[in-house]
Amino acid sequence: METPRTQYVEYDGVKIAWQVFGDGPAEMLFVPGWVSNVDLFWQYPQPREFFTALAAFARVAVYDKPGTGASDPVKEAPPVEVRVDQLVRVMDAAGLSHPTVIGVSEGGVTACLAAAARPERVERLVMLDATAGLFDTRAKGEMSDEEFTAWRDLIRRTAETWGEGRDGDTWLAGVREADAAWGLLQRACASPAVARGYYDSWADGLTAWDALPAIHQPTLVVQRVDDHVIPIKAARVAAQRIPGASIVELPGAEHLPWFGDTTEIIAHLRAFVGAPAPAGRTDRVLATILFTDLVGSTDQLARIGDRAWATRLERHARIVREGLERFDGRLVKSTGDGALAVFSGPARATEAARWIVEALPTEDLHARAGVHVGEIELQGEDIAGLAVHVAARIMGAAQADEVLVSRTVRDLTAGSGLRFEDRGAHSLKGIPEEWQLYALA
Repeated sequence: METPRTQYVEYDGVKIAWQVFGDGPAEMLFVPGWVSNVDLFWQYPQPREFFTALAAFARVAVYDKPGTGASDPVKEAPPVEVRVDQLVRVMDAAGLSHPTVIGVSEGGVTACLAAAARPERVERLVMLDATAGLFDTRAKGEMSDEEFTAWRDLIRRTAETWGEGRDGDTWLAGVREADAAWGLLQRACASPAVARGYYDSWADGLTAWDALPAIHQPTLVVQRVDDHVIPIKAARVAAQRIPGASIVELPGAEHLPWFGDTTEIIAHLRAFVGAPAPAGRTDRVLATILFTDLVGSTDQLARIGDRAWATRLERHARIVREGLERFDGRLVKSTGDGALAVFSGPARATEAARWIVEALPTEDLHARAGVHVGEIELQGEDIAGLAVHVAARIMGAAQADEVLVSRTVRDLTAGSGLRFEDRGAHSLKGIPEEWQLYALA
């Protein structure tokens, strides 16, 4: 097969390098991890043979996430909602309507979130030697504390020594002169600063753990049992958490899927994408929910009277609408002295909440806000589900001029620049278990 042409698509001023190849009936989109360079894929026999085999039965798109490979450099790793938007932008540029999204290594987090949040665009999900939880202790499965610490230290050491080729025999198992080859590959895929930036977002808590139950597409987890970059125990627990997911455990220690014996991987991918298309399930999606509420509204109404209060409420509604427009939120409904809105990502929702609670005091109004990420049920223009009630209860625990968020929001905004203060565990009325809440600093 001829080497495909590298093209660029722009997202928010950043150029993303991508390629598309193959003309088979299936559609595939690869979501990369650290190790990605779309041009380099075709300079070495292993990835070239791997992608050529896929092109025999699928139209395949690959891309370098910003900061890696041939894409523009970035100063900071983007938050997950931006990564999902970038994925969809590449999907559109490549002409893929609803592909099988394949997460590789750290790209598994973005792939899982895309499947949960954009089910109308993701037909199937594959985790290919990929992680869904990164350093989330809930995602370690049966790993002991010692195993988990050793694994986390390996990834940290890789970030701190990026470009030097440390631990090449782990990352490129079976490759001759692995340290030298690994150092060359690192330098071709990302700068040390970019590698550390992406690592920092993981160390800051980035995880897709809470989104896994909201994935309803057919899901295949393919993992080599002796891969030390993504431990098999982490892959198993992720597969258990995704409804209906199946896992295939293959022999080998190779982390990058195109190294080693790829015969079974390709056979499983061929069979998986050749299955009948599942019935669409766009009635339930992963979303970020924002609730706001004016504090002391009853007292103000009694003090200033109906007419003056109606004027205040009009000003409140204007500020809420402007806040939602600034951060791409959708107003679901107004509660008179509050609002319910949904967003495509948690960072945008949290920034909108901050903007609203900081703008209202100029009108002598004070509000509180709660933000949560969870699976919602679409009911026309309205929404329902446990996640909506959780967001409302989180808001109810906030003080005046305060934005409270769930742990899920805190984890998913890692790398966004947002900072939070731990408010401890709370019992939310009518909601099972205790919930760890955080205040936006």
